[in-house]
Amino acid sequence: MSTGKDNINRIFKSKDNFDYNSNFLVKILIGVVTIIIVSVFLPSYKNIESNYEVGTIWSSEDLIAPFPFPIYRDETDYEIEKKEAIKNVTTVFLERDMSRGEIADSVSAFFSLLDKILSKSGRDNFRKLKETSQVELSENQWQSVIKYFTGEVKSSPNVSYVTFKNSLKQFILDFTRFKIINLDKSAVQRKEIAVKRNGDKHQILEDIDKIYDIKQINIIYRNRFTPILKDTSIVYIFEKVVDELIPENLVYSKELTDLEIQNKIEQIPKTIGLVKENERIISKHDPITKVTKLKLDSFKKVRLENMGMQDYFAQFIGKLLTILILFTALVFFLFYIRNGIYRDNLKLTLIASLIIIECFIAFLSLTIKINAPVELLIFVPVASILLTIIFDSRLSFFTTVIICFLVAAVRGGDFTIILVSFAGSVLAIFSVRDIKNRSQIFRSFFFVLIGYSISILAIALDRSQDLSKLSINLLFGTVNSVMSPVIAYGMLIFYEKVFGITTDLTLLELADFNQPLLRELSTKAPGTFHHSIVMGNLAEEAAAAIGANRIMARVGCYYHDIGKITKPSFFVENQMESVNRHEVLNPSMSAKIIIAHVKNGIELAKKYKIPQGIIDFIPMHHGTTLVSYFYNKAKGSIDENKEDLSDYIYRYPGPKPQTKETGIAMLADTVEAATKAIEDPTPKKLEDKIDGVIKNRFIEGELDECELTLKDLTKIKKAFLKILVGIHHQRIKYPEETSKDD
Repeated sequence: MSTGKDNINRIFKSKDNFDYNSNFLVKILIGVVTIIIVSVFLPSYKNIESNYEVGTIWSSEDLIAPFPFPIYRDETDYEIEKKEAIKNVTTVFLERDMSRGEIADSVSAFFSLLDKILSKSGRDNFRKLKETSQVELSENQWQSVIKYFTGEVKSSPNVSYVTFKNSLKQFILDFTRFKIINLDKSAVQRKEIAVKRNGDKHQILEDIDKIYDIKQINIIYRNRFTPILKDTSIVYIFEKVVDELIPENLVYSKELTDLEIQNKIEQIPKTIGLVKENERIISKHDPITKVTKLKLDSFKKVRLENMGMQDYFAQFIGKLLTILILFTALVFFLFYIRNGIYRDNLKLTLIASLIIIECFIAFLSLTIKINAPVELLIFVPVASILLTIIFDSRLSFFTTVIICFLVAAVRGGDFTIILVSFAGSVLAIFSVRDIKNRSQIFRSFFFVLIGYSISILAIALDRSQDLSKLSINLLFGTVNSVMSPVIAYGMLIFYEKVFGITTDLTLLELADFNQPLLRELSTKAPGTFHHSIVMGNLAEEAAAAIGANRIMARVGCYYHDIGKITKPSFFVENQMESVNRHEVLNPSMSAKIIIAHVKNGIELAKKYKIPQGIIDFIPMHHGTTLVSYFYNKAKGSIDENKEDLSDYIYRYPGPKPQTKETGIAMLADTVEAATKAIEDPTPKKLEDKIDGVIKNRFIEGELDECELTLKDLTKIKKAFLKILVGIHHQRIKYPEETSKDD
């Protein structure tokens, strides 16, 4: 099963063996792309360098107006007054000219048609007659009316058809004397409406209570005629008749109403005064009042409107320099302090992605226009938690500082967000610095909460914020504290899979002896398991001595021989009986079985989804060394007349160790096995054996492809000796402890 890193490497694999993961041009490309993306997020409207809020102190020099400009009102106040003005606008209707005689003729025409349909001859031809009706009724509705008034149904009206007809006609004609609007009266906000007649320039105000709408008329109709008709379906049918025959003589005019709204809005003043040229806007150390803030906002707005191409270019250069300063500091840190990460383009991409994500969230916090402190939902602690777990606390701290400054730059120099994000993120770093399992990520909630709460409280006290604003800020800080560990937990899994990162957290989980693969190794190959544990102790001590990843070295040793699970009895450390199974096999077959444990181990590791960094220990701890015992045995059985024996089938396939940790594992494996066979071990014998093993591996060239120096090898030898002396101390005979008989 391939890992995320394998997939990425496959995508960027070059036929010319171009190493994308360490190429300098790729590093430049990563940096340029990151800078371009972040620069897009930076605001272009911050023309006054300092961020300011009401209650803070102006720390810059006196600000003098270089030109006259109006003082614009607060946008929130303006919008409130604007909404109030719109609410008070009188709705405009156009009056339609409709004579009462024309309406009466329409009513008479409908009921004349109804009379014909109810007659015997009309009932036979009602389909043709109904087509001439100005009221749209379905065929079923016409049939219901016919049956109702001809007595074909049980229910019958309390009055005769003629009386009902005259009453309904009079009801309709009575409403022709009133003004009826084509809107629901509930949609009219004011108690009066404006009516404009055709040809008139002026509007007449009408009391809404003296005007009807169709809904109101229908209620009156139902109250009057339901007791008469009794049948609700017939009541509904004639309600439609009423709706059709009573005309709405006041028609809502959206165009004229919108014009009224526009006139009202234009009457609202947008400014509250004027700042003259050379007038002092604010003095140094003066508190920023609400009026002063309006002046500063107005000054910024006018400057933006008057900006030319030269100003935009200067602003772009300033933005670019801001980002370059911060990124240059990060590059220098990586180059001099974390050179291993600097050389790995995949890890640089990971760091860049976190920076871009945080800047993007900061950008979103500016674009979301809601009356809430959304800037407190910029999850900078997520980046600090991930960087600590994936790399280390020192890199995380430095990168978090850079991210805090970039986030503040995106938000136009917001000092508040620097302090709050820094406080929460730094405490988050310490909370996961010595993390032992994934669930401990959620422990950072308390630390982030403390950092956010104290910093938010400090700012509130400094700026004399009211209790309600402080409470909202603390609420949003708490949301950040809860969400940051959750988001970090999910993103950690993502980065591990996509970038093929093996974190110390993953390694610690793999070091648990209850892991299925280690449990199987201890059961089926106990000797190999014990050998792996001792070897892990040796490797961890050596890695710590030279500054390598000691957890990686130890865990890699735990899994380096898992391939022996398939045929444990063919390896000497697992042979409990006196019979050696290799005695009945020829040397080449024995060598094949021994070498096969590498391939079997890789297959098992992939089956159990062991990270690639640990899988590398399986082939690399042997490198291309020779299975010398069986090679020498085979060589001794060859006749002198035959050609020399090829060592190809007696060598491990490799590759040679590629990292310090795998190189240490190779040396620890050989040293542990070699020193175990020493009779009567003394510190001197152990030291000589360790020295001999390391020299042999060095001379054979097995350490050529890893980064171990001669200085490292000296430190490794001392670390091995320290552990082995501790292991064999009970069997060591020091000179002063010799028998008196000697």
